[in-house]
Amino acid sequence: MLDAAGLDPVEVRAYRSLVKMPAATPPQLARRLGLSGHEAAALLDTLEAKGLASRAAGSAHRFQASPPDLALGPLLLSRQQELHAVQAVVAQLTEEYRSEAGRRGSTDMVETVIGAPAIASMFDQLQRCARDEVLALCKLPNIAVPSGGNDTEIGVLNSGVGYRAVYERAALEVPPEVFRIREFIRQGEQARVAPQVPAKLVIVDRSLALLVSSSVRSTGADGDSPSGIGTDRAPDDPSAGPSGETLGGSSGGTPDEPSAVLVHPGVLLDALVAFFESLWAGAAPLLLTEDGQIGERSPEQAPPPEDLALISLLLIGLTDTAIAGQLGLSLRTVQRRIRDLLETVGVRTRMQLAWEVARHGWL
Repeated sequence: MLDAAGLDPVEVRAYRSLVKMPAATPPQLARRLGLSGHEAAALLDTLEAKGLASRAAGSAHRFQASPPDLALGPLLLSRQQELHAVQAVVAQLTEEYRSEAGRRGSTDMVETVIGAPAIASMFDQLQRCARDEVLALCKLPNIAVPSGGNDTEIGVLNSGVGYRAVYERAALEVPPEVFRIREFIRQGEQARVAPQVPAKLVIVDRSLALLVSSSVRSTGADGDSPSGIGTDRAPDDPSAGPSGETLGGSSGGTPDEPSAVLVHPGVLLDALVAFFESLWAGAAPLLLTEDGQIGERSPEQAPPPEDLALISLLLIGLTDTAIAGQLGLSLRTVQRRIRDLLETVGVRTRMQLAWEVARHGWL
C-alpha cells in the first residue's frame, strides 16, 4: 500500500525493517533484506533523502526510521493533491463531453458495444464506477463472461452501493444461478422475480445504462444475475456457474457476436429508468428462507428478523447514526437498508412504513 506514497517495493521493505529496529548499519540491513552491502548503503541514503530515515546520534553509519506520521504525511498529502487535480480534470472533461453530445443530438447519446470481451469489460467498469445504486433486469441466456461469474458485485455491495435486480423466473430454475442469487441476497442485494423480463438492462446511478440487444441465436439457457456477464453454456452444465447479469445480442458484427448499447443521460435513459421501475413495482420480492433457500415474499409477509430489528429502532425515534451504532453498521448501509425496506414494502416514506408495520402487526 505504501507504493501510493511514491515508494518502490524495496524501499518499503527497508523502511518496515528500520521501523522494527532501534538503528541499523548498512551491513545489518543488507543481511535482513538479502542485499549486498553497497545496495543497502545506497538504499539507506535514498530513505534519508526522502525523509524516511536519519542518522543515529553520534554515528555516521547507523540509521534509524523517522516517525511514520511525519515521514509519510507529506508524501500522502502530495498524492492526495494530485488525485484531486485529476478528479477536477475528469469532471471538466465529463461536462465538456456531455455538453458536446447534447449539441450533436440524441443519436449520439448511445454508443454501440460489440463483442463479449468488450461488453464484459464495460459492465465491470460500470459497476466499479457506481456510487449509489445499480439497477438490473436479468433474463436468459448468458453469453458473455467466464463461467466463474462476477465477484465485482460483492465488493461493490460491501462498499455501500445498493443493488436492485429483477430476475426472470426461469433463472430460478437453473441451480447454479440460484446459488449465486442467494449469495447476492445474503450480501445485501434486493431482488425480485417476474414471470418474464423483456430485456437485459443495467443502470448505474441513473446516469448510464447498458442495454443488451436480443440474441439471434442462443445455444443454452443459462440464468442471469446482476453480477457479471455469463457464458454460452447449457443450463444443466454445472461448470457454467453463476455469472450475473448477462449482456448478449447481435445487433452488430457477426450473427453470433453479442452486442449492447451504452446509453448516456437523456430522454432514452429516463425512459429506461421508468421501464425498470415499472417492472420492479410489479415483481414479487425474493428473500432467503430460514433454511437458506430463496423464496418469494407475499405482500402480507413480515420482513426478515434483521429488518424488523432495524424497524423497531426507527419506531423508538433513533437517528440513522444511532441505529448504525446499535447494529454495528455503517451509516450508509443503514440508510440503504431503510431505502430497500421502503421499496420492498411498497411505500415512499418512513411514516408510511410505520403504518404498514402497525397494520400488519409485524412488531
